[in-house]
Amino acid sequence: MSGFNYYSIHDIIKIKTNVKVPIPDYFRRKNEFEPDIEYIQEDLDIDTSVENKARTRNFFYWREGQKLIIDYQAPFLNAKLLIDNLEGKTKIKFTDAFRKYVRLDIPIRSIIEIKLIQKKFALIHSGCLNYKGNCFLFTATRDTGKTSTILSLLDGKNFKFMSDDLTIISKDGIAFSYPEKVDISPYTLTGSIFPAYGNKIKGKLAKSHFITLFLGRFLNVELTEQRAIPKNLIENRGSIDKVFVLVGGNNKEGIEQIDNEEAVRKIFSSTIELINPSKEYLLNLYSYVCNFDLFDLLVKEREIISKAVKDAECFEVRSNKVKRFPEMIKEVIRNE
Repeated sequence: MSGFNYYSIHDIIKIKTNVKVPIPDYFRRKNEFEPDIEYIQEDLDIDTSVENKARTRNFFYWREGQKLIIDYQAPFLNAKLLIDNLEGKTKIKFTDAFRKYVRLDIPIRSIIEIKLIQKKFALIHSGCLNYKGNCFLFTATRDTGKTSTILSLLDGKNFKFMSDDLTIISKDGIAFSYPEKVDISPYTLTGSIFPAYGNKIKGKLAKSHFITLFLGRFLNVELTEQRAIPKNLIENRGSIDKVFVLVGGNNKEGIEQIDNEEAVRKIFSSTIELINPSKEYLLNLYSYVCNFDLFDLLVKEREIISKAVKDAECFEVRSNKVKRFPEMIKEVIRNE
């Protein structure tokens, strides 16, 4: 494998890699630069004496300074991983065999989250729209209606897209776009300027909960369509003005203002369910061996979220009908 790709996420985090990574192409750059994270596949020619190695049931590992090295020592396979310096310029290096045959995920998204927190930013589980220069955050548990709400409001004029699932925020109250491809299902509301789900056959299959569950769980077949948001509809950043917490109705529909700390709890809970470095085995092992404090990062992440939204108006939007979310949000905006 040859050649490197470079990603600059709003010039906050810079990444160099030679493998496919779950980072929006929006951040890819042609120029080379000094990265914050190197995420590289290569043939690792690294070893140490048997006395220096610790052994688990499946592999050996050892520490060299701020480096953790894992070696499976499998016959005919060079299955090795190196994690170097999560405190500073981080290097993640792994062999092809480790990536293909070892049942351990190398958590690039959690590593990006670590670097962001260290720089006083956070990657949160929240969609975001830019409304006339200000930003609205939309947080919810999975499959509640964030994407439908955001695409229903999106008009390319007053409302510009920033993200539908993950958003970067700063302790200074600025939101930054993270425009991944959007997952569209037959049930997703797409508004007036974004095309609806187009595959009629898959659409009919997706209307059966059993078929959707069977295909996804046992055959790893997804019935959603992934679509990129056109760049002319994307805004890069803006000040956080409002937070909308979307929840199921439980026969009680409405929108009401809530305390900022309640919104912080919702954002934080939703985020650590999706992205949580302390849940990643390899990062926990690094923390254990190299004395790196993962849990302090979670404390700092919550502090960043709290400072980011302290001046925002926060609302709970409650309904069992997804189409009502954008309607109620528009009512709040009109009444200002």
